Amino acid sequence: MALFVLSASGAGAQTTLTGRVASVLDGKTFVIRTDNGDLTLAIQFIDVPEPEQPLSRIVREHTERLITGKIVTFVSNGFSPTALIGKAYLDGLDLGQQLVRDGAAWHIPPERSGQEPAEAAVYDGLEALAKTEKRGIWAIRDMMPAWEFRSLKDRSYRDAGFIRAAIRTESSDSRNYKPSGNSTEMWTDVGGDAFAQRNPSGPNYWGFDAENKIRNTSTPSVAQVLANENGPLEVELRVIYFQGEIKPRTTNTAFVLGISAISREGAFAADNDLVITADEVEISPGTGQRFYRRDARSVAELLQYKISRSDLAKIASAKKLTIRVGKYSGTAGTALRETILRLLEAV
Repeated sequence: MALFVLSASGAGAQTTLTGRVASVLDGKTFVIRTDNGDLTLAIQFIDVPEPEQPLSRIVREHTERLITGKIVTFVSNGFSPTALIGKAYLDGLDLGQQLVRDGAAWHIPPERSGQEPAEAAVYDGLEALAKTEKRGIWAIRDMMPAWEFRSLKDRSYRDAGFIRAAIRTESSDSRNYKPSGNSTEMWTDVGGDAFAQRNPSGPNYWGFDAENKIRNTSTPSVAQVLANENGPLEVELRVIYFQGEIKPRTTNTAFVLGISAISREGAFAADNDLVITADEVEISPGTGQRFYRRDARSVAELLQYKISRSDLAKIASAKKLTIRVGKYSGTAGTALRETILRLLEAV
């Protein structure tokens, strides 16, 4: 794979780091050594073959030859639970663009990544050249992009025991939760300490269910007002990404949208069908798993819906977003879209 020198594009930096590359973990993730210690960095806007896919080792070795032992400048734009995310430069060379040009990486479509259209067009042009020349990943007919390969693992996420009671979708299966310990939050009543959001990671939070060996990364809560003919209802929304190991080299993942509310009688007891309209495109996760807790004055409810990454990307990129849950509906502001985008960038 030949080196193809490009000038660095404008980065709009949040944090700029410089260090010598100590090791390469995969085709787009590496460790630099700085005066303050080692940092793990991941290149934004691209994806590389998963370990189970062809060329994974070859792509990693290509990146090793390209940058190991060299000084790299990194413009950080966010965080994941395992690495800083951003754009990397080697002597003015945009490494993300270089890897795409070499056929070592796929360009992630901008509707998934939130990349600016003008910059995405540059990546698309380089990818088209690599594809025409059948470089790297393009030499293998019908090779599945890494994000599509990972999505196949979603199909069995329920078998992983993800928050075991919370992933069933039967509308008749409502649970009556009572406060446990000092917790009065439905999130922790349902998901345990792993949902407590005590561990910030950039704009998101992470948690770990040690018993079931399930890690989650979640958005912060977003307040939203929905209303029906009887008046307004305040709800709280989070999107959670689950990742759990079932057996060696097999990872199951899933996205779940959670909605919590407190009302006098149980706003979603009779109907909790969810429909989200993103720029006139209807997204229908359907009937959610409902958990509830009743006391003398009110009913606390938590609804959970499995939702795909592609549908979340549509929500994150929409200019107009409306939400309908049962008989309640409302227009979402920018906060929900922005928090979902930050989560998708991180996972």
